[in-house]
Amino acid sequence: MEWPAFEYQGQTFDLSHLHPFEHVFERPATDRSPAERFQVRVSFSSHCFTKKLDSNEVPDLELMYPCDFERRIFDRVRFRLSSQLPKLIRSLASKRVRQNLGKHKFFTVELIEDSGQGIEYDIFFRLVKSGKGWLELIVETAFDRRPENRKNRPSGKPIRFWIVLHNTIHGKPIRP
Repeated sequence: MEWPAFEYQGQTFDLSHLHPFEHVFERPATDRSPAERFQVRVSFSSHCFTKKLDSNEVPDLELMYPCDFERRIFDRVRFRLSSQLPKLIRSLASKRVRQNLGKHKFFTVELIEDSGQGIEYDIFFRLVKSGKGWLELIVETAFDRRPENRKNRPSGKPIRFWIVLHNTIHGKPIRP
């Protein structure tokens, strides 16, 4: 889905960086395995730039992001960090991700804020086979890992992203 820009108090927040795109991950051959090429369509949910309403929160109605299927509020921090998502997704080949119990993959990236303070940025995605030779990578949510959110971080063993790609395209399970 292509997300329309968001307007708030005369300011426009362009969301075109979160439009779907296609990317090819190419794994070079090794002594143990041949080279592989993975064609991936990438998309992002509104959770990458919005947040849910807290139960006791009185929302600024102008911050409500117009979405047909749920009520969420535009979040400036998530929006700002989301500008890095396309680059981070394209760099997954060099990462290890963690599998959580719901068959989603997850990884954490440390980013440096303008102030020089490091933060943790969690990106949750799922990967599915979607047609002859294609995979779909859907970024379901991405947010800064604040200290109050660290208790609900899923655990899981690190796994190379290449294994996730290979097993998904070939319909093989990924051992937790």
